[in-house]
Amino acid sequence: MNSPAVSYKNHRFPPQIIARAVWLYFRFPLSLRMVEE
Repeated sequence: MNSPAVSYKNHRFPPQIIARAVWLYFRFPLSLRMVEE
């Protein structure tokens, strides 16, 4: 089963920036509980 291709047609930022932001979001989870500690 093939997954559909991701389209970045109407986004404000380039695909490389979006991919890096998603990677950082999953790599360094920052919740309010973690920031308090």
